[in-house]
Amino acid sequence: MGGTSRAVAPARPPGLRPGDVIGVVSPSAPGAPVAPGRFRRAVQALKDMGFEVREGSRTWNTGDSAGTPQERAAEINEFLRDPDVRAVIATIGGHTCNAILPLIDYTALREQPTILVGYSDITALLLACVAKSDVVTFHGPTVMAEFGEFPAPLPYTRDSFLATLTRSVATGPLQQPSEWSDEFLLWDFEDGQARSLDTARPPAWLVEGSGTGPLLGGNLDTLSVLGGTEYLPDFRGAVLMWETCATSLTRIDQLLTHLEMLGVMDDLAGMVVGRGFRAPQEFEGQLHEHLAERYADRGFPVVAGLLVGHCDPMPTLPLGCRVALDSRRRAIEVIDAAVG
Repeated sequence: MGGTSRAVAPARPPGLRPGDVIGVVSPSAPGAPVAPGRFRRAVQALKDMGFEVREGSRTWNTGDSAGTPQERAAEINEFLRDPDVRAVIATIGGHTCNAILPLIDYTALREQPTILVGYSDITALLLACVAKSDVVTFHGPTVMAEFGEFPAPLPYTRDSFLATLTRSVATGPLQQPSEWSDEFLLWDFEDGQARSLDTARPPAWLVEGSGTGPLLGGNLDTLSVLGGTEYLPDFRGAVLMWETCATSLTRIDQLLTHLEMLGVMDDLAGMVVGRGFRAPQEFEGQLHEHLAERYADRGFPVVAGLLVGHCDPMPTLPLGCRVALDSRRRAIEVIDAAVG
């Protein structure tokens, strides 16, 4: 059996309604200048869902990062302090999101909870806001990668985004989509073709058991970067979710060992592992065997192969809300409403 989480839950932001403003930000790398057509298609997709879209000040900046840490943080803070902006979505990930963490206005977010959405390197911002502002944040689609999909966002991605962020009820069981893709197309000249979809495998229960706790996690490499800082939340009683682009067992082992040294694994209620990006099926099998052996006697269930990483379609998952894992029923269930 897994652990049981503590009772105190983070604050929930208000849900999205038709006509609400979504702010687009670039906490790490720039997205729009790389593929302007894809960015415009993504913005139109969000508008087609009924929302107004407001571009952040760093949207069209070029370079490895979308500006200095001060500039990128200022872009986000402007939206967090604006009562008209109900959600903030990252354009894309990158590698430098952690540099902005000391500069974010966590007080503004705490006093006026705003929906924050992203994944990959944006894990740093999402978890920092859980830790510092005590609000629910959302591991989910980015503007460029998911909402800019050609010819339109994948239905599962769109439907999960809306179900999670517009309804003040728990989304319930997490269903694995029937089809998926991690095909890599170059956005600068292959953006006019749809990616091929393959049949999705069901999740693999590597360690049997059950457990309930707040969902916390994201990109494994980014989780490791937050180690030893005030921006890593308390994982006691949590369900740890992680995904990585790494296709080396030794690298993944190194990162997991670091989290263990930080105490992240000391009192988990469960573990959810995402499908690797462009990882051969043989590697996935090796990883699953390794994880099953590594966590066999830790007292929490482990389920792997969910489409929660660098592959599509992608669910929108609330970090800080309770998730129940039950290997007997083969069930992964969000049991808290994510928005108010």
